[in-house]
Amino acid sequence: MAVFGYTMVFSKKEVFFMNLNKSTLSEQIYQILRADILSRRIPLGEKLTLKNLKEQFGVSSTPIREALTRLTEEGLVNHYSNIGVNVISLTERDLTELYQFMGDLDRLAILYSAAHPDQERICGELEAVISVTNAIESRDTLLPEDIPQWIDHSDRFHLIFYDYCSNHRLTLAAEKLRSQLTIFSNIYETKTQPQKQINQMHRRIYEAYQSRHYTEAGDLMKRHLDDSLCYALQCLPVKS
Repeated sequence: MAVFGYTMVFSKKEVFFMNLNKSTLSEQIYQILRADILSRRIPLGEKLTLKNLKEQFGVSSTPIREALTRLTEEGLVNHYSNIGVNVISLTERDLTELYQFMGDLDRLAILYSAAHPDQERICGELEAVISVTNAIESRDTLLPEDIPQWIDHSDRFHLIFYDYCSNHRLTLAAEKLRSQLTIFSNIYETKTQPQKQINQMHRRIYEAYQSRHYTEAGDLMKRHLDDSLCYALQCLPVKS
């Protein structure tokens, strides 16, 4: 079965169990569509029709609808009654609001994490992330897996604060926005200059947090997202 450039081969036994477990099938479709949206293999603003998706995945409409519902809840697609589903399309204003608000949420996550009883563990996780990105940045020649690993650890630096902020609603709000942000960070975080600036800011945030200067760490995080906005704006599709 061919799916957006992927070739998926299943045995009769695997197909049988997939047919029994629709949630498993919808999860696979969701993960493939999500990855393609975040990497822009499916462009911003692209229309996703049920008919085309059924043909491409070779499945019924039920698991596709379930996958599209999850993508809608995550803020990666918009559903319009009697029209269909489109991948989100962000303007310069949308992107500015997104990064500004994400900076506010990340700053709050830092301040809330400051109340967690295990500060040593938090700092240990932050330090571990930075050690990986430092090691990658220092290499003269990057391996194919270095960029994805760097991006994963760069994202992880932010997520650590949500793991320890003890505020479920804050975490949920950030998760939805972070998916939209990732569409752009996946582009500029592959470039040397943004990587160096991001890594430098992460180190400064970590040093302030480790020294228990939590307000300073939060302010640095807010500035960090403002800097990242400048890179994201350069990644907006050029209007024809």
